[in-house]
Amino acid sequence: MIHIVTDSTAQLTPDEIKKNNLTVVPLQVTIDGKTYKDGVDITRQEFSDHLANDKEFPKTSQPSLGQFIEAYEKIQKEDPDASIISIHLTKVLSGTVETARTAAKQVGGEIAVLDSDSTDSGLTFAVMRAKKLADEGKSVAEIMDNLKSFVPTIMTYVFINSFDYMVKGGRASRAVGFISSLIQLKPVIQLTKGTLKLKYKCRGLKKMTKIANQVTDEIINNKDISEVGLSYVDDGTAPKKIAAKIKEARPDIDVTCRLTSPIVMTHVGPGGFGYIFA
Repeated sequence: MIHIVTDSTAQLTPDEIKKNNLTVVPLQVTIDGKTYKDGVDITRQEFSDHLANDKEFPKTSQPSLGQFIEAYEKIQKEDPDASIISIHLTKVLSGTVETARTAAKQVGGEIAVLDSDSTDSGLTFAVMRAKKLADEGKSVAEIMDNLKSFVPTIMTYVFINSFDYMVKGGRASRAVGFISSLIQLKPVIQLTKGTLKLKYKCRGLKKMTKIANQVTDEIINNKDISEVGLSYVDDGTAPKKIAAKIKEARPDIDVTCRLTSPIVMTHVGPGGFGYIFA
């Protein structure tokens, strides 16, 4: 039997995890000196509330090698004939996938590890695709070949309300943050094929809204798109309206709209949201 493993940055509810018999290895978040396992000791809503109210900048860290070894060995113990496909967030955001690869080598057996070149709903698209193919009786090799062709089609746009959290997280200089605040610069970051790129620089909320409308129209008009995830840091008002618009125009598209993961919240900051589609 093929077992699917992923990490807690995937956009999955507890019911979805249980229903699909998925194993989720949690990343860790540190708030006010206390460390929590994402999705185990702290929920996304609780982390979002902390982000908005706490003065201290939270920290995130990848799962330990031991966590992956424990997860893989538990599966193998419960199913001696198990094959494992382990799919994780892009290496440009975390070293999680490399830790998974190291653990797979140490544990042995048939364990295939894949970098999703994405996170959040993009990671979920890959995970659920793997699960569907496994249920259809496809082999590990067949599933991995399919995923390697699919992953490059995943596109993410992240709309950032302020550079403040990118500065705090070390992804932008203080000078850039200061100048951006003066001119109300709101960046739009594109993540695709494992590469982060500044796609748009929006002067103010009006321009950012215009770009968001362009992306929405792009999704609606592209008949090749079948899955869309909208994710947000704290305020889901705008993303929920966008999701409703896409559903109305394209009832054939599977659309979700949920809080994003703590690792994305930490770098994007309050007011941020994103589109993920494939």
